[in-house]
Amino acid sequence: MLINIKKLIKSFFIFSINFIKSQIYTFKYFSKPLPIYTKIEKKGLKVHLGSGPINLQGWINIDVRNYSHTHLFQKDFHLKQFTPGSIEEIYMSHVLEHFSFIEAENLLIQLHEKLDHRGLIRISVPSFDSMVRIYLDNKKDLSSISGPLFGGQDYEYNFHKSVYNKNSLTALLKKCGFKNIVEWNTWEDFGVNLGDWSNAKIKTKITKRSISLNLKGRK
Repeated sequence: MLINIKKLIKSFFIFSINFIKSQIYTFKYFSKPLPIYTKIEKKGLKVHLGSGPINLQGWINIDVRNYSHTHLFQKDFHLKQFTPGSIEEIYMSHVLEHFSFIEAENLLIQLHEKLDHRGLIRISVPSFDSMVRIYLDNKKDLSSISGPLFGGQDYEYNFHKSVYNKNSLTALLKKCGFKNIVEWNTWEDFGVNLGDWSNAKIKTKITKRSISLNLKGRK
């Protein structure tokens, strides 16, 4: 009994620390988002969906929260303000999992329509395969993956409704019309640390593991 109580206290302590860290991070960047300049210099229209506190320069930042750098305030992300074929690139990091599987498919179909004939979409989501490894590394401590699995749950839209691995997300992208689907790396594609989850790692009892699955594809 005493051992179980100690485990519960430890799990609660870890969860509390992670929650406090996330609140500090959110407050820091919400109050003063830092501009981020990437190496991407294409002239076409670039859209950053679910930008949150990440202030990408040269991109149209769209989010459900109204930061100082948010250009458009939207909830469904269907980009109704943009004509079909008008967007060169779309980037969304840890956004798709906030939609149900049906909603995610409908969203990707809409985004496919908005891209130009060779438009590119980059997606980063929590990797279910990575979560399994982190969970096992931490001796099946569920609190170690509660954030990427369920969302931060600190505001209305920060809940996760779906989960993906490479096979399932690849299949979904293909179903929605995307081609040439491959993995991508934050430093190689953007030339800078964006400060989002795309290249974030979680420390376990054994090592540090990347939490994200990054895939990109073309129309």
